[in-house]
Amino acid sequence: MEGYVYGSVARGDVNEKSDVDVIVFNPNQIVLDTLNVNHKYIVQATPNSVPKAYLSIDEEETIVISFPLGRLRRNEIEFYSFGGLVDLKDLLENRRVPGVNKKLMLIIPTENGHMEIPLEGNEDYASKLLKISLDTIMERKRLLAKRMERGHTGIFLRYDLSGNESIYDAFNKMYKSNKFFKRMVDV
Repeated sequence: MEGYVYGSVARGDVNEKSDVDVIVFNPNQIVLDTLNVNHKYIVQATPNSVPKAYLSIDEEETIVISFPLGRLRRNEIEFYSFGGLVDLKDLLENRRVPGVNKKLMLIIPTENGHMEIPLEGNEDYASKLLKISLDTIMERKRLLAKRMERGHTGIFLRYDLSGNESIYDAFNKMYKSNKFFKRMVDV
């Protein structure tokens, strides 16, 4: 399995409140399910998005490992590059990559820090720099603008696993009880 860190750690614009988000695109669910974590949960952001399992290392969710429970579509994969995405080798070499933060600023790492430019009006440039589709740029921009305007916009489904419940058991329970969950993992 190969994990990737995404977000501010990948971009290099970290601060004392930054969290560490790790995505495993091709997970070994059994191995991940045996990790010693604080809590586990499953989230389906919208009825049309692939559900993901989350393993929170700490109670405050400042270090979280996630992995998809179905096949991610192109825009869902590009979501991670939108925010900045690095692998372990990049981290060990202190390599940072461009990405967009939650304030819709395009972060471009430099030798001595980073530059910030507004995403607004620079969408084509961001698409080329981040090597993702303009459609993904516009979709993420729209969602983040909505979040800034209204506060947290919520999620479609969240299931918190209890005690020793496995991801496998929770997956089966949700698969049988939620048609939207089932549809997105069967794709």
